[in-house]
Amino acid sequence: MKSNRYHLTFANPFIINGVTWIIVWLLYNLGWSRLCPKLSNGLVLFILSTSIISIIIGILTLKRNKILFSPAKNINTKSMTIWLVILYILLLIEFAAAGSIPLLGYASGNVTVTYKDFGLPFINVIVVNGFSALCLYSFYCFKSSSSKKIRKKTFLITLLSIFSFILIFNRGGILSNLLGIFIISLVISKKPFILLLKIILGLFCILFVFGIAGNMRFGKSGMDKFTQLAQPTKTFTETKIPNEFLWSYLYIASPLANTQNTIDKSNYGKCDSEDLQNMVFFEMAPQIISKRLIGEDEEVNFGNRARLVNNSFTVASLYGRAYNYLGWTGLWLLFIFLLIFITVNINIIRKNSNFYFPMIVSVDIIVVLNLFDNMLTFMGLVPQVFIFLLLYIFSEFRFGNIRKRLA
Repeated sequence: MKSNRYHLTFANPFIINGVTWIIVWLLYNLGWSRLCPKLSNGLVLFILSTSIISIIIGILTLKRNKILFSPAKNINTKSMTIWLVILYILLLIEFAAAGSIPLLGYASGNVTVTYKDFGLPFINVIVVNGFSALCLYSFYCFKSSSSKKIRKKTFLITLLSIFSFILIFNRGGILSNLLGIFIISLVISKKPFILLLKIILGLFCILFVFGIAGNMRFGKSGMDKFTQLAQPTKTFTETKIPNEFLWSYLYIASPLANTQNTIDKSNYGKCDSEDLQNMVFFEMAPQIISKRLIGEDEEVNFGNRARLVNNSFTVASLYGRAYNYLGWTGLWLLFIFLLIFITVNINIIRKNSNFYFPMIVSVDIIVVLNLFDNMLTFMGLVPQVFIFLLLYIFSEFRFGNIRKRLA
């Protein structure tokens, strides 16, 4: 099949990066919460200029066919089933170690272990990233196959992969995998804009449920407690929009609010070699590396945490901490690093490999979720990309040996 049949704009990480930042900037300007400070001219200029640069690069990559889509070939549902069973065994081990299933605890109001504290070291990284990678890969195979048998099995595997995040009450995991499913669906759809409209309508339902789930975390009178925390403006209250959507607004707007607050209250002075070193370790290297080389608590000692508008909203976008290290140079350096990260990953796997497009979607998810925090270091997402890379290397090695034997 020819690649021009597919709507690759929806899977282009550069374009996604630019468009999503512009959308967040527009939503922020709704001004629904008094917690959100006014954005400075410098930050607005940075957001708009980096967005435009990203979109231009994205258009160039589309014209040069740097990103392609090809349906999965030789789909092996047996290996995916084994993958699923192993991950659920590891998840059961984590439930046993925690002595509880987080979903049941939140539903009953008797929370003995929060979703943030749930999981065994290292094993949880495998479980979370394994389920996410399997979800994307199985759905990609589902959309690629015309066999009813294969479609039925791969769709079931997709659902069971997402269900694991429901059990651990990990809303971020659910939303990130749904995002990946949306991207794959848009790329393959014959009528992507009609599908996009349906997705937007479905998104409102998801965001409403997201707000209800947030209320559950607050316990009884959850919405009243959150309203006191969120400090809604008259602009919001006069709209008569259900209060549950205030959750979504603040989760989308607060990272940018924390970024602006950090710029306003940072103790940044002149940068030196130590600042640059810390910037590289804490903002560009996976957490598993920075923790081993420097230590888990050293970032606090350096005083480079984001300045929060409220302690309940702890994330500050991709750029939230960079200003503390190197000022505006830190933000631009992190943006350039993101461009390099995307460029490397769209070229590292052969485009006709079954693992190529799911890996591109993993990069897309990282790019979108950078709106909330620095996902380039987050061990709940970055390993997904390496899982697909390792699977690709393994498949090349295995089939390469088979080809040599047949030659």
